[in-house]
Amino acid sequence: MLWRMKISSRAFWLPFAAALILLLLAVLPTLQTIPNGSEHYYMIDVGETQIVLNVWGTLHATGYPLYVMLSSALTGLLRAVSMDAAVAPAVTSLLWGTAALFLLYVLAVRTVGSPFLAAIMIVLVGLTRTVWIHLVVAEIYSFGLLIMAGLLALALWEPPIRHRLYWLALLGGIGVAHHRAIAMMIPALVYAVWGDLGAEMRRRRIALALVACLALGLLGFAQYIYLPLREQAGAAWVYGEPGTWTGLWDQFTGREAERFIGSPETLDGLLTNIGLITNVLVTDLTMPGLIAGVIGLALGVDVRLRRRVAWVMILNAGIALLFHYLFYTDILSALILPVIVSVGFGWLLLAERVFTWAAGSPGQVQSMFIIRSTVSPLLMLGLLALLGVHLYMTNAPFIASLTQDTTGVRTIAQVRETPQGSALMVAWGPRHFAAGFARDVRGGMEGVTLVDHKADFRTLAGQMPLYTPDFTFYRYPVAWWAEQLGTPVYLHAQAHGLVALATQPERGTGDLLVAQSVALECAADALTLRVAWYTPDVPLRDLGVFVHLLDATGAIIAQGDQAAPVFGWRPLTSWTAGEIVRDVYSLPRLPDGEMIRFGLYAQREDGTFENVVEDMVRVECAE
Repeated sequence: MLWRMKISSRAFWLPFAAALILLLLAVLPTLQTIPNGSEHYYMIDVGETQIVLNVWGTLHATGYPLYVMLSSALTGLLRAVSMDAAVAPAVTSLLWGTAALFLLYVLAVRTVGSPFLAAIMIVLVGLTRTVWIHLVVAEIYSFGLLIMAGLLALALWEPPIRHRLYWLALLGGIGVAHHRAIAMMIPALVYAVWGDLGAEMRRRRIALALVACLALGLLGFAQYIYLPLREQAGAAWVYGEPGTWTGLWDQFTGREAERFIGSPETLDGLLTNIGLITNVLVTDLTMPGLIAGVIGLALGVDVRLRRRVAWVMILNAGIALLFHYLFYTDILSALILPVIVSVGFGWLLLAERVFTWAAGSPGQVQSMFIIRSTVSPLLMLGLLALLGVHLYMTNAPFIASLTQDTTGVRTIAQVRETPQGSALMVAWGPRHFAAGFARDVRGGMEGVTLVDHKADFRTLAGQMPLYTPDFTFYRYPVAWWAEQLGTPVYLHAQAHGLVALATQPERGTGDLLVAQSVALECAADALTLRVAWYTPDVPLRDLGVFVHLLDATGAIIAQGDQAAPVFGWRPLTSWTAGEIVRDVYSLPRLPDGEMIRFGLYAQREDGTFENVVEDMVRVECAE
C-alpha cells in the first residue's frame, strides 16, 4: 500500500497544492525584482547571473553551462510575455526550486505514505534560509537542488526503475558537470542501489555495467561545448577566455576557487571552519530542528521499511558535511543543501513515527491511549508549526533586505552618466554587475567600455577617457591609480557620484581662488550645480564646500555640502597652481527654492566657520 499511491489522485495533489500556495505566499514578496546590489555571500554572483541569463552569456567558473542554457531559454520566454529583465532570472530559480520540491514531495509520499506529512516537510524545507533565498534570486543552486532531488528519487524509487543504474549515471554526470559538490552524493547513491549492483554481479556483467555508467557519466560534461561556442559567437558577457584551451580548462576546473579547497592548516583553523559551517546550519534549521532531524533519521534506521531511506539521507548529509568541515574553508550552499534535505526527511520520519505510535493498540489503560492517540500528534503538529513560524519570521525580513538592496539601482544611476566613447572602471563584484546590467541588458551605454580593477589602465588611458564611481576610491585610492597609470592623477566630477580621471591638469588664469564658471541644470526632482573651481597658487589649507538651497527669506531648506571638492576626494592641498577642478553638487528641487548659495569654507579654532569663497546663483528652471 505504501508504494501504491497514485500521483493522479486528489489525495496526492491537494496537499502539495496547499503547501505550494503557502510557500509562494511566504516567498514571493521577497522575490528579487531589481538589479542586485547586495554583497552578502548569498548574493555575490546574483548580478552576474542576471546579465548572463538575459544575453545568453557565460558565468564564472565552473561555468554551469546546462543551467545557463536552460535558464536563458526560460528567461527569454518570460521576457517574451513582458516580464522585466531583472525579474525573469529570479523566476527561473523559483521554477527550478518548485520542481525540486515537487520531486522531494513525491519521494516523501512514497516513503511514509502520507501526503499530509510530506506537504508539511516541503513547507519547512522551503522556509529554511538557504533554500528560500535560492528560490527568489538568480543563482545556480535551485537547479542543483532539482538535480539532487532527481537523483534521490531515482535511487530510492520502488519498485526499481528499469535500467536505474544507467539513468543515475547519466543524471549524476550532468549533476557533477553542473556543480562538483554533487559528487558528494555518490556514497549515498551507491548504498541506495546496492541491490541493483548485486543483480549485475550475479549476471556476471558488473564490469560492463560500470564501464557503461562511466561513459554515461562523462557524457554529462559535453555541455561545456557551450562556453567556447558563445565566445566565438560574440556573446555580450563572457567570463574568462573559454575560447582557448587554457581558458576552458580554468573554467572546467574552477581554478580560481582553489584558495577555498584544502584542509585548514591549524587546529584553530579547523575549529573555526567547523563553527562557521555549524552556525549556518543552526541558522537554517534551528538547533531544536537540527536535533529533531537527527533523531528522526536515527529512528528511521531501526524501521525495516525506512532503513534504506534513512541511511541514504544520513550519507547524503554526512559526506557533504564532512567534506565541508575538512576540505572547504568557506560557506558553499551546494554543500549545505544536502544537509537541509536530509534533516527535512528526518522531520518526516520523526513525525511518521509519532503518528504511527499514536495509532497503536489502545491497550488496557484508556486514558493513556487517549493521550497517545490525540495529544501526541497534536503536539507534533504544534512543534512543526512553531518551527515554520520561526523560520518565516526570522528569514522573511533578512531575505527581503538582500533582494531589496538598492545599491545596484543607485550604481546604475551613477554610471549611466558615463560619456560615450570612454572607459568605465567598476571593481569586480555586485556593483560591476549592476553596471554591466545597465549596459548589456537595459541598453543605452553601448559606447562605454566597462572594465574591472584588473584592466590595463595605461593602455586604456591612451585610447579613451577614464571614469569611475566615487566609491571606488575607498578601496582603490588616488595613489593606486597613479601607480596603475604611471603618472599623477587629477580628479574631476563628471556627474553625481561619477569621477573623471585625467593624467594632465586643466589650466586656467586668474589671481584669486574662485568659482570660475557656474551652471545649473534642472530635472523633475533634482537640481545639479556644476562649478569649475580655480586656484592661482597651491592652497595652503584644505577647505570644505557648502551648497545651500535657500527660500525667498534666505532660510536654508536643503544642503549638498561636501568635506572637499569632487565628493571629498580632491582636497585643496592636492591641487596644482593654476589648476581648474570641475565639480558637481546635487540638491532636491523644492517648490520654495529661490537661490543656491555655495562656496568654500574653513572652520576656525573656536568652532565657528569662515566663508573663504562665496557665490550665489538663482534657481531658474523652465517648467
